[in-house]
Amino acid sequence: MWGGREASGGEGEGDVRYEDIQDKIEMIALFKDGRIQPLKFRWKDRVYRVERVNGEWVSDEGQTRHYHYSVMTTGPDVYELTFNSQSRGWMLNRVCLVG
Repeated sequence: MWGGREASGGEGEGDVRYEDIQDKIEMIALFKDGRIQPLKFRWKDRVYRVERVNGEWVSDEGQTRHYHYSVMTTGPDVYELTFNSQSRGWMLNRVCLVG
C-alpha cells in the first residue's frame, strides 16, 4: 500500500502519490484499556483531527515495540503514524496524497 511509489487512481479518483515523510509529530491520543487511539496530531504547524482509523498493526525492533496506524483526517489523504513504545514519541512515516 505504501512502498514510495506513484500510481494513478481509478476513474474519477485523480492521481495518487505516496511520500515517505519520517517527521516527528505532536500527538493527542487516548490510552485506554491497553489500546491507543490517535485523536489529533500537529505536523508542520498544522493540526489534523483524526476522523477515521483505517487499520492498526504492531512491529518490533529489538526491545522496542512500534504501534502503527493508518488514519484519515478531514480530506482524502491517508497518513501512517507510529508510536514508539521506548521513546514514547510519535512519527508521521508516510502519506498517501489523493488528487
